[in-house]
Amino acid sequence: MTRMSLLEANDFIIQKKILSAHAHYDFLDLQGNKLGEAEGNLIQVPPKFQVKDTHDNELMRVQGKTLSLHKEFTLYGPDGEAVATIKKKVMTFGGQEYWVEKDGAEAMRIFGDFVNHEYQMECNGETVAVVHRKWASMRDQMGVSITGNVDHQLVIGAAVVIEQLEVTQQHSSTGGSIGSLKFGSGI
Repeated sequence: MTRMSLLEANDFIIQKKILSAHAHYDFLDLQGNKLGEAEGNLIQVPPKFQVKDTHDNELMRVQGKTLSLHKEFTLYGPDGEAVATIKKKVMTFGGQEYWVEKDGAEAMRIFGDFVNHEYQMECNGETVAVVHRKWASMRDQMGVSITGNVDHQLVIGAAVVIEQLEVTQQHSSTGGSIGSLKFGSGI
């Protein structure tokens, strides 16, 4: 039996591990088989993540922008070409929101409860993916269901960015710690 690749899976789990100053995410199918991983540096400026398959092939790279009005990350394909940009809206009514731009136009809108891993992604008003805690029994896991016609890179990249900005950095800015490494609001 051939194992499905991360970019083909419609349902998978993202499991977060914090290793010293690095963020590490494993992507697992629903049976617990590894589909890929993302690795990034928590204290690097700008933050960068690499998403790889189980054969260590780069599927995409996610890189933050140092100076930006919005918190902004660019997704790059394995060829180094920019695929899309993920931005956090500065002002919204009724909660936080992100959007994904592709070729200069809005391609996807993301909204919901980011800290508790309950949010959805929409393209042209249609839900194309949902991030949820439905299958995840551990605190640092979240399930992803891709239900519509959407580039899997956009969903995976957005989930990694949102996890980094809304959960990891928010925890760090409130004075959290990872091992012996202490974080304060100055980071």
